[in-house]
Parts: sequence; structure tokens; C-alpha cells
Amino acid sequence: MTREIKESALSRWSRRKLEAEKGIQPADLNPPAEIEAESSAPAAESESKPVLTDADMPDIETLDADSDFSGFMSEGVSDELRNLALRKLFRAPVFNIRDGLDEYDEDYTSFEKLGDIVTSDMKHRIEMEEQKLREKLAAESEAAEQETDVLEEIDDEMDAIEDEEESEQAPLKVAAADPEAGSGKAVDDEQ
Repeated sequence: MTREIKESALSRWSRRKLEAEKGIQPADLNPPAEIEAESSAPAAESESKPVLTDADMPDIETLDADSDFSGFMSEGVSDELRNLALRKLFRAPVFNIRDGLDEYDEDYTSFEKLGDIVTSDMKHRIEMEEQKLREKLAAESEAAEQETDVLEEIDDEMDAIEDEEESEQAPLKVAAADPEAGSGKAVDDEQ
């Protein structure tokens, strides 16, 4: 039963589901007699051919890219001999062509020198290093200024303390140096 009109996937699914419910085997699953006859013909031919064994196969060393390897696919040939023949076949240059699209085809261990070319990554790294250096210098200068400010404050405080001590000790030094001047002063005050 051939269908001249193409049916959509949904209608085909619906039709097959209805046929399955009714117990009718779908027409798509019944192969035509022509296909059955064709599929049985190779089986008849394979029965008429003798089964080849390891003894019937040529020496592996004598095979080249133009040799016929189909005999090694016979059921009577051992797996070891079949694998050796397949290895020999796939070592032929026709099977060893690289398309160049594999990542591992190239040698990534040696790099071409860039010369005078500066890439954007290199420029970015140089800029980042310069910025770090500027920030470091700014932080160092700020720390030095703060240290200088602190030292100046300490010096000012020390000078102030020394001035206070000197002012407190000045009348004592004068009195200690001239004992009469100290008593005379008191006399002058009385008058």
C-alpha cells in the first residue's frame, strides 16, 4: 500500500495508533516481496562462497594500500589476523591525512618571537604596573609627609617644653648667681 500523498507526522502517528488499537499491522512494517527477495539473495551467494581461513590469507608484510583486504573480513579468519590486516590498511597514507582542524596538530611548545610588536595585553600590563608604581610612590610620599609632620610636631612640643623649663628656671638662675641682687630686689620692691 503506497501513499501518493505525503502525510504529516502527526497524521501518520494518529493513523498508526488507530491501526495498533484495532490489531492491524501497519503497512510500513510489512516489507514488500521485492525487498525480501533481495535480502535473501546475498545470503544465498554467501553460502555458495567458501569460507576463507587464516591459511587462505596472504602474508601481512606483502600487503600495500592497493591490496584487497576484504578477504580478511571472512568469518573463518581469526581476530588477531583481521586486526593486523586492519592496522596495515589504516597505516596507508590515504587514511593518514590531517585536516588541520585538530587542536593537537600544531606544536605549541615553541613560539614565534613578537619582535617590536606590543600586543594589547602587554600594553595593559605595562599600564597596570605604572599605576601600581604611581600608587606606591604616592603612598610612600604621603607616609614621608606624615612622618615629617609628626616629627615637626614633636620638635615643636620639645621646643615648647624647653622654653617653659627655661622660663621657670630663669629667675632661679638669677637669684642663685647674685644672692644680693635677689635681696636687693626685694628691698626695691619695698620702697
